[in-house]
Amino acid sequence: MNQYEIEDTSDWLGSPTRLETVKHYASMLEEDIHGLKCQLQSAKENIADLVNMNDKLSDELKKARTWMANLEAETTEQLSELSSLRLVQSQNESLRRQLQTALNNRGPGQLSP
Repeated sequence: MNQYEIEDTSDWLGSPTRLETVKHYASMLEEDIHGLKCQLQSAKENIADLVNMNDKLSDELKKARTWMANLEAETTEQLSELSSLRLVQSQNESLRRQLQTALNNRGPGQLSP
């Protein structure tokens, strides 16, 4: 292609100059930067909210763990009591059987104690 066949548009009316093009591009970049700053601020606020939520949840978790530890101690104590009561029940049943056997073995002519 011959270089003289390419149309020169630099003198057309309405064609932006190099300076105008650079200013327009700079303006677009400024808008993008402003948008990014807004997004960054929003992200910082979200992070701060998440940190606060995490702190609250951590506190609740500590309270729940303490509550569970107390319940575990109480349960252990109750299991110990149940074990003692089962032993007493077993002894009671054994004594009843012995008494019943003694009453059954006593003859009809024997006096009551």
